[in-house]
Amino acid sequence: MDKKLILSSVATKELQDSHQWYEDHSKGLGLRFVDDIDKTIEFILLNPEGYPEKRHPYREITLEKFPYLIIYEFDKANSIVYILHIFHTKRNPILKYKRK
Repeated sequence: MDKKLILSSVATKELQDSHQWYEDHSKGLGLRFVDDIDKTIEFILLNPEGYPEKRHPYREITLEKFPYLIIYEFDKANSIVYILHIFHTKRNPILKYKRK
C-alpha cells in the first residue's frame, strides 16, 4: 500500500520561507534546499518507521546538506506520513513538537 503524505500548514510555510531565504542569498540555493527536502521525504516514505521516535508520536530525520530536521508522525493503520515541521536546527528545540 502506498503511503499518503500530508504537510501541515506550518511545515508548508516553513518550506516556502526557507526556500525564499536561501534563494535570496544565492540564486539556485533555494532549489537545492527543496531537492534535499524532496530526497529526505522520499527516504521517509520508503521506511517511515526507520527513523527515531524522539517524542511520541513524532520522529525526526536530519537533512543531508542543510541544517534542518523534518519532524513527522506515521499513522501506520492508515499509512499516512504527516509532516509537522521543517525545522531549522538553530531554532529553540522546545518548538519542535508544537502544533500551531
